[in-house]
Amino acid sequence: MSAILLVRLKITDLSAWTALETGRRLLDPGYTLTRLAREQLLMFEPEPDVRTDSFERSLGEAVRHSNFFVNPNKETFRLLTAAERGETWSPPEGAWGVLTRPREDTRDERLRESLQREHPMPGLRAIRRARVWWLGTRGPDGGTAIPYFSAALGDLRGPRHGLLVNPHAEASMILPGAVPWTRVERFLTEPLPALTGAA
Repeated sequence: MSAILLVRLKITDLSAWTALETGRRLLDPGYTLTRLAREQLLMFEPEPDVRTDSFERSLGEAVRHSNFFVNPNKETFRLLTAAERGETWSPPEGAWGVLTRPREDTRDERLRESLQREHPMPGLRAIRRARVWWLGTRGPDGGTAIPYFSAALGDLRGPRHGLLVNPHAEASMILPGAVPWTRVERFLTEPLPALTGAA
């Protein structure tokens, strides 16, 4: 199991605000986008046969007392140790999510090497990056209408279709409710199939 760091701006997130305003213009009548928030996700993956708690104390110190991951003037964070995070990841109340990752390798080797020089963490195999968008939505029947919104605001397919995911550079996973962390870890670590060109 891996440790997870979630980082969010505590000042106005202009990218999320712009996406919120743009997304509202893409919707059909009767569909409402009530909120849109963005978090950076960092996953700290241990070496095989190494327990994450062997480096979590050092990781916590690095998160709280260095600027490797968080700018305390602008950002807030949640560090979820392997023991604390539980078996599933639940969206904020009243929201659902779109988790995005690069189509290429998710590892940030430069960050891992820099971190290891100043805060040695034996057993840390990789630091993997992703982004999560949390959406508050409402359809004509008052429900969340996740299929409609994920199609309308997910993969970018043209000027009036898609917003949050560039399918040529990113892959995405919908978080409709509580999702097993093991599924999230597979999504962030396993290679993606190659994109196929149009016939």
